[in-house]
Amino acid sequence: MNVSLLWAKEKRDVVAPVIPINGKTSAPSDEVLMSLLKERDHDALAELFRRHSRLVFSIGFRILQDGGEAEEIVQDVFFYLFQKASQFDQSKGSAKAWIAQVTSSRSIDRRNFLQRRHFYVGAEAADLADTLTGVNNVERYVMSKWNLAQLQIALGDLPEKHRRTLELFFFEGLELKEIATQLGESPENVRHYYYRGLQKLRKSGIVQTLKGKDTE
Repeated sequence: MNVSLLWAKEKRDVVAPVIPINGKTSAPSDEVLMSLLKERDHDALAELFRRHSRLVFSIGFRILQDGGEAEEIVQDVFFYLFQKASQFDQSKGSAKAWIAQVTSSRSIDRRNFLQRRHFYVGAEAADLADTLTGVNNVERYVMSKWNLAQLQIALGDLPEKHRRTLELFFFEGLELKEIATQLGESPENVRHYYYRGLQKLRKSGIVQTLKGKDTE
């Protein structure tokens, strides 16, 4: 499966048709597609790519602040999904959330690699989260882990508006101004929910536990 060709096609197509899966033209769920992907079904990968490549690009661009690097992340993530589909566990969260988490983790790793090589010298490289001291550690210790159930528990302890803001930011790839529109809130309120939510998440038991495991 040539992921580069899929991405080139996706950028050209405004609306893509539903890809037949196993001879059927109905739209299977993301979770069904992940099951098919475990059997190396190329059509399943193509359909997942059609549905979520723009989300992956959005998350990658938000973290890396570079279009070319974000495009590389798109190809990297879907190649990873094709190779590691067996790691997806539906009991721990939706396929879309898992794809978003994989994207965040690999984008953060790539950003750290680029920063060590001074890729961002003279440019504003940090995303919004990095403007709050220690927030990048939340990304590292939470988003780079694969247990979605634990992350959902941590988010569940937050106030509703804080939780929903972080879910839309991390798992839906929305910018803060887009979240404001979706929630019917002012940009100032959403920015407050975002930063306060991250502060609370930093202090959550799950983040502290993950930090402790990394130092063992």
